[in-house]
Amino acid sequence: MLTAVFCFLVVALFAQANMAALAAAYPQNPEVLNSYGIELANRGDLIGAITVWRRALDYDRSNVHLYNNIGSALKRLGHDDQAYAWYAAALQLKPVYWTYYNLAILYRDRGQTRDALWALEQSLQLNPQFTQAIELRERITSGTQVATAGQQKVKVPESFPASALVSKPLINEPVPEIIPSGKNVAATLVRIAKPQSAAVQKASGARPVPLASDAGGQVFLTFDGGATDAGFDSILASLSGRRVKCTFFLTGKFVEKYPDKSRRLLTEGHEIANHSMNHPNMKNYTSEKIAAEIEAAETSFARILGRRGAPFFRFPFGAQNKKVEQIVEDLGYHPVYWHIDTIDWREDPVNTIISRVDNKLRRNAVILMHLGSKNGAKALDRILDIITGRGYTLARLSDLDASQLAALP
Repeated sequence: MLTAVFCFLVVALFAQANMAALAAAYPQNPEVLNSYGIELANRGDLIGAITVWRRALDYDRSNVHLYNNIGSALKRLGHDDQAYAWYAAALQLKPVYWTYYNLAILYRDRGQTRDALWALEQSLQLNPQFTQAIELRERITSGTQVATAGQQKVKVPESFPASALVSKPLINEPVPEIIPSGKNVAATLVRIAKPQSAAVQKASGARPVPLASDAGGQVFLTFDGGATDAGFDSILASLSGRRVKCTFFLTGKFVEKYPDKSRRLLTEGHEIANHSMNHPNMKNYTSEKIAAEIEAAETSFARILGRRGAPFFRFPFGAQNKKVEQIVEDLGYHPVYWHIDTIDWREDPVNTIISRVDNKLRRNAVILMHLGSKNGAKALDRILDIITGRGYTLARLSDLDASQLAALP
């Protein structure tokens, strides 16, 4: 099975170098970052690769290969609709035969053979000697009743932007060095409608994939833990696999009941913040009762974890008002609410939990999930794919500077 390919242009100096070291040494060089992203992708770390390529776009918004590579990674992750948008964006910047080839693979995999043949025709106009495109065209035409592009003119798909069409052959386009794409890591392809034009998307209310100009920045995934540890191992595996660090709001009782798991959070680089000792509704508590609840939890943290928690506090049940918020601030904590509540504790269907994040995701969003939610744990991988696929970086609350802290919900 053919898979989408990654392409890049890079000088010979970088060919044999350690790309991780080069990326650290040249953090603002888009060609180095592009090459490092390809290395990550070929190791199977597609999410890490997307993150690197989005960072490279901050320094070179016109690098067509970055758009192509992000589209290819999203395709392999199963996000065909977003992959299509990135390919279209790449081709509007500059028609490149590799991108048309990748687009043909996307159409082919969705059973749109005529659209696939059209994309291959565009690719071969740019490079008539492009062997992979010729071979793919032969595979498609030998297995279907569709005539070849040379025998019958294939119509342009209605959804494709006119500005990306090839007006004349550009056979002098330099051939980019190709890194093999490795195995396809997508377990299941997302079922989607046929791609729509920008005008149709706008009219229908569909959300177009954010590109470099309107996405990026940090998102804060937070977990509350006060009841059970259901889903704990799955959650930690998902976060560890993507090298994501989060903020966990734990009660003192949770830490006392699950000391080893609480310590594991710190070992893996996450931070633990205060969620009270017993998880009571504190909306009408006096300053003395709030202080007692918070300090009891801190005492458990210090005894079991060897340290106090991060200076953040989340009210149990989200029950708060200006009075109790001020009390918490006077005690030296920053009270934190949320922008997106997954309501995963209710064990709604996994797709419902995912859609709550997907529909409201934006820059600097604070997302609430829970330890103890089985369906929340099942939804986490897809949620992480959506967040990083749209160009956001996941961070802990302690990674914020003072001005950003003031903007927290």
